[in-house]
Amino acid sequence: MADTVLLRILSSMLILSYGSLQDIKRREIDSIVWQAMVVLAAFFLVLDVYSEGEPRLLIPFIFIVLVGIVFSAGIHHLGLMGGGDAKLLIGLSAMFPLLPPGGRFIFPALFLSVFTNAILISLLIPLWFFISNIRMLPEVRGYRDLLRLFAARRKEAKDVGRFEAVLDDDRLFISTKNVEFGAGDRDGEVWAAPALPFIVFLTAGFVVSILYGDILYILFA
Repeated sequence: MADTVLLRILSSMLILSYGSLQDIKRREIDSIVWQAMVVLAAFFLVLDVYSEGEPRLLIPFIFIVLVGIVFSAGIHHLGLMGGGDAKLLIGLSAMFPLLPPGGRFIFPALFLSVFTNAILISLLIPLWFFISNIRMLPEVRGYRDLLRLFAARRKEAKDVGRFEAVLDDDRLFISTKNVEFGAGDRDGEVWAAPALPFIVFLTAGFVVSILYGDILYILFA
């Protein structure tokens, strides 16, 4: 993979950036985004096998892609990640069957490093919500009220955005399954939680993985 690692990084960055723009605008991405990554990954694999004369490179490719499929499908099934995000993660597993040189990694696969970095970076959002809502701490009457301070903002129903979902008394977080955006027929003040463009965080996680490695390495090394 050494012969094509720079091409893999640059092409992945372009694809992730394009996917991020789509995710910001529509909260979904075209299939061509993850398909392009898979096709390029296969192309680079052929180049590496041909240039190095080493067909055994297929073994880590097949293994990591299978792990990527199982992992991404499981996360998607749990409603923690959208279908486009999951497929893009599979594309990353195909693009990087081996870890790029120079990074400080805990995980044996780059897609796992990117995913965990993305999750850790995205935790800045609940922290920001809590800081914004800290004035409402005196109104907290239970753990549900407390958790909402980390997940949403209180606003008038008419001001709920097209990529925001209302958190009712029986719902604390947005799932990627059966999410309903907007306030519907609600009136008055509601708790509105945004649907985050997770590919933006995947892109940020990818940059950190390439330039440094795992954020967890910083925390626990």
